[in-house]
Amino acid sequence: MIIVATLVAYGPAMNGQFLWDDDAHVTKPELRSLHGLYRIWFDVHATQQYYPLLHSAFWVEHQLWGDSPLGYHLVNIFLHALAAILVALILTRLRIPGAWLAAGIFALHPVCVESVAWITEQKNTLSAVFYLGAMLSYLRFDESRKRSHYAVAMGLFVLGLLSKTVTATLPGALLVILWWQRGKLPGGAKCCRFYRSSCWARSPASSRGG
Repeated sequence: MIIVATLVAYGPAMNGQFLWDDDAHVTKPELRSLHGLYRIWFDVHATQQYYPLLHSAFWVEHQLWGDSPLGYHLVNIFLHALAAILVALILTRLRIPGAWLAAGIFALHPVCVESVAWITEQKNTLSAVFYLGAMLSYLRFDESRKRSHYAVAMGLFVLGLLSKTVTATLPGALLVILWWQRGKLPGGAKCCRFYRSSCWARSPASSRGG
């Protein structure tokens, strides 16, 4: 249902053409060869931003459908729908009520329109899939302690960083989730106990000796 709803909502975007700075991000003529793919990874000045995995995706997409914008729009919509499903799976694992409703809101919320409808912003939809996939894998590792889950989380995290550097916020987000679930951070004292003691120290009663 989320995939169908996303396709319907973003159907008008499929008719969109290249705009704004799309020509600076979709693979340039000088980068369309195998040597160009090499430059995407090893020449930091080859692309406007050094996001080698993103530009490798653009490179592959250009090999498939050339300069037709429809293909790029379809990839963006699919990635966004996949990210929404990952949101539902994460919220379900965290035992948050209404997980699939929240995922549906994420899929259709107007704040996402720029990322989904603008070809250049494939860096957002692509990195979101890796970011959320890494989060889900780490949460599985946190429960199972299986090294395979940790390896998958690390791999997806690195892929996300190679798509957009904002993925670097993932460790902080995971710490917040663990704090919220347990009332403490890994390897640290209980946050709730610290909070209570610090509030007691600042209270007027404590300054009068109780």
